[in-house]
Amino acid sequence: MTTRQISESIKDIYGFETSEGFTSDVTDKIPPQIEDWQNRSLDEVYPILFIDAIHYSVRDNTFVRKSAAYVILGINTAGKKEALTIQVGDNESANYWLSVLNELKIEE
Repeated sequence: MTTRQISESIKDIYGFETSEGFTSDVTDKIPPQIEDWQNRSLDEVYPILFIDAIHYSVRDNTFVRKSAAYVILGINTAGKKEALTIQVGDNESANYWLSVLNELKIEE
């Protein structure tokens, strides 16, 4: 989305205006935080995992296509919930889930 589209969405959803400059400043701060989250170390063991996909439609120019956000939440040994991964893909399948789970394996 462009900064203008983000500003318009905020206006539509929350009812207040933001400048494109403000939106740009905020969105510039997000990628480093995402990278830190992606590179954080995970615990060796999560006794409980919640595995699910959220399906949604995405407009791609004039076409609408289906996508899914694959989410794995883990509960660590201290009982705290953690989002272990969130990945976007096209189709939900056993093979795709296997690849997502394999990416979470800790290399020894």
